[in-house]
Amino acid sequence: MSLKADLTDLLLRDPALADLVGARITWGRRAPGEGLPALVLTRVGATRDYHMKGVTTLRRTRIQAEILATTLAEAGEVEAVMIDRLDGVRGPHGGTDVRGVFVEALRDGLDTDRDGSGIHRIVADLIVHHRLHNKENER
Repeated sequence: MSLKADLTDLLLRDPALADLVGARITWGRRAPGEGLPALVLTRVGATRDYHMKGVTTLRRTRIQAEILATTLAEAGEVEAVMIDRLDGVRGPHGGTDVRGVFVEALRDGLDTDRDGSGIHRIVADLIVHHRLHNKENER
């Protein structure tokens, strides 16, 4: 599996988060007509680690987690549960060896949905330190 699939699975398996967003955790953008609250994840940066023999399997990936809700209180509830689930998490998850997930920044915003209604938004920048499970790349 990939980091995207493993991170999605990690979030979907959290009962408290499932109570709030159900299966509405997507990558890239929210599906048209999908209800709220929802969580949209985007990879906004990734770096590799190198040593004198070449690239290692260590990665540092920045994920932008965009929480969308009808009220700021609802968005804040999703934020609290998501951060409780992810901040500081370590260990193997699917095919990804997570070395640490850290919340680097949070910001609030307001947007307009397709139907003209307001959407409250909280964006969390997550830093994920992880190692790929690929024996060929081990050096």
